[in-house]
Parts: sequence; C-alpha cells; structure tokens
Amino acid sequence: MLFPEIDVRLERVYFTAEAVIAVAVACGPAPQCPGCRDLARRVHSSYERSLAERPLTGKKLQVRLRVRRFFCDRSSCRRRTFVEQVSGLSERYRRSSLGLKKWLHAVAVELGGRPGERLCRKMSLAAGRSRLLELLESPPVPERAPRVLGVDEFAFRKGRTYGSLLVDVEAGRVVDVLPDRTSETFAAWLRGHPGAEIICRDRATAYTRAVKEAAPHALEVADRWHLLQNLAAAVEKTCHQHRACLRKSADEETARIPDAPPLIDLPLHELPRT
Repeated sequence: MLFPEIDVRLERVYFTAEAVIAVAVACGPAPQCPGCRDLARRVHSSYERSLAERPLTGKKLQVRLRVRRFFCDRSSCRRRTFVEQVSGLSERYRRSSLGLKKWLHAVAVELGGRPGERLCRKMSLAAGRSRLLELLESPPVPERAPRVLGVDEFAFRKGRTYGSLLVDVEAGRVVDVLPDRTSETFAAWLRGHPGAEIICRDRATAYTRAVKEAAPHALEVADRWHLLQNLAAAVEKTCHQHRACLRKSADEETARIPDAPPLIDLPLHELPRT
C-alpha cells in the first residue's frame, strides 16, 4: 500500500505524536551511472535518506530510505561514485517523494503561492509559498506563433511593473510571457515566431505599433472584453453629456403615465448563455 510497484523493501513502520515513520531499503537492480550510462557493478557504501511523503491517516508520512552508493568503473567517466535513485519514489537532491512533488505541483498550478500554502496546511503538507512557486516551470515556447494570437498586459506589481501575456486563442492556453509591455519587445517576439494570421489585442498603441512593424499582414481585431468596456464607457460618457435633456424627457414621460400598479420582476426561464 505504501510503495506500489516500487523497488523498495519495507522493514518497519512506527508512529509518533506528529508523524508516521516508514523505514525502507532500496532493493532494485544495479543502476546506470548518470554520467556515462555504464551499468554499476560494485557497491561503495550505503546511507539513509529522509523523504517527505503524502500524508497517511491524517498524519505526515516520513520515509527513511536506505540507498546504495556505487562505484563507476569506467576510467573515462568523471564520476567516481554515484547514488542510486528509486524509480517512482526519489530523485537527486530532493527531500520529498515524487508523489508528493506531483501533489504540490498541482496545488501550485491551481492556486499559486499563498492560497496554495493555506491549503497545504489543511492537508498536513509542509510546503511554503516559495517552495510551491519553485515547482512551476515555464512551458516550452513553440517556434511558430499560433494562427490566432491574443496579447494583453498584466501587472507584476500594479501601478509599477507590467508584462505582456501571449495566448493561443483557439487552444485557450498561454504561449509565452514577455517581461514588459513595450512595442519593441512584442515586435521582436513576432519576428522570432512568425505565423500569426489574426492578432487579438486591446487598444494599446504599443501593440498596434509592434504588429504593423513585425507582422503587417496579420489581421488585427479587438477582443470582446475591450469592445464591451469601450461600449460601456461611450454610453456612460454620452449619458453624462446629455443628462439635462435626459432628465427632462424622463420627467415628461412620468407626468404622462397614469398611476399604474408596480411591476413584478419574473424570473427568467433560461439563463443567458454569456
């Protein structure tokens, strides 16, 4: 139950007031040297590693794993000794199991730093916001831009530092993150990643300048959110400019309408789609 399909031998399990301690020994086949990929033949020594695992019965689970250090007998290899890694359980320099790493990575992706830290505390996982954010790795950037590319700014620190977010609109995924929102940076990205046929953007002049300079054949469109925002701003401005005549017209309409029973708002049969 603790180590399914993993090459370890469980020796004993004991409980403390705060955690469950599992003592295990690696018993897999001889590993390959990570430097030259030669198969190990001689054992140098062994030592005990301490790995944090996923909680068990509501308590923290600590694995005390005894692993072997091997000689590398190939004379051309720079390594003289190396430590075995248990597939599915451990990796080099990490003090947590691979299963716990996957859990923490999922929490970091969904919640980020501080909210993820609060959830880990509820789940009896020892992970701070810095550790969660360190697990996030930037995805590989494709060589070509998507057919429909979306670009918009976002704040690293609101009011001070801004970047640009590039999105594949059709696939609904992030393509890249730029360190600022200048036209020079965006234009350089477009030159290095050709292929965008439609660029969906806000009304910022920096992005317009970059598109005209680096991708003049791409069709520029305004995204739906900014269209609605601009429409709302235009309606508000118009109403503010004509508020006197609008109030006069409203008063005249009210004077002509006889007293009527109050209107009753009935619930909608179906919710609107958007």
